[in-house]
Amino acid sequence: MGGSINFKWHVRVSPFIVVQDGIPFDITTGNDLYGTTLFNSRPGIATDPGKPGLIQTQYGLLDPNPSPGEPVLSRNFGRGPELISMNLRVAKTIGWGAEHEQARPEPRPSAPAGGGLAPAAASGGGLGSVIGSPTTSRRYNQTIGMSFRNLLNHTNPGPITGNITSPLFGQANQVFGSQNGEGFYETANNRRLEMQIRFSF
Repeated sequence: MGGSINFKWHVRVSPFIVVQDGIPFDITTGNDLYGTTLFNSRPGIATDPGKPGLIQTQYGLLDPNPSPGEPVLSRNFGRGPELISMNLRVAKTIGWGAEHEQARPEPRPSAPAGGGLAPAAASGGGLGSVIGSPTTSRRYNQTIGMSFRNLLNHTNPGPITGNITSPLFGQANQVFGSQNGEGFYETANNRRLEMQIRFSF
């Protein structure tokens, strides 16, 4: 969800909020139970609480060595936490010089407040009017902007460890996404401030 609010004196505030539901993940035993050389065997749902080796989890009592006929967890049974990213851009434009005969109908796109949106904005798409810079009717325009990435400083965990025999089961050992444009940035748990200066004529 994004938007733009124009204030007096050519000041524009552009928030951009991303809220994503938790990503499902497989819960596995960490062992190759079926001799396939793949360590993706899923645990069973314990039917005998007295069986040795059972593991108590938030998903119930699980059996890393399912007995014949014992029900097995379905794929993507686990669910990770929700992902939240709030970005904000504040920009002010100072204009001088001769006045144009007709003001520009739409603001020109500029650097977005959130990662991964630059191609759409730069191409002049619909996001240009949402995250663009304010302009004046003057010939020369100097824009000073400040972008706040992850304004709430919210930590977004990466892939959840699904191996029930791991001490990190149900947790993440990295933050969400990468700098290759896949999801959020690797610095998704850090608030970042970026200053932008632009001169147009």
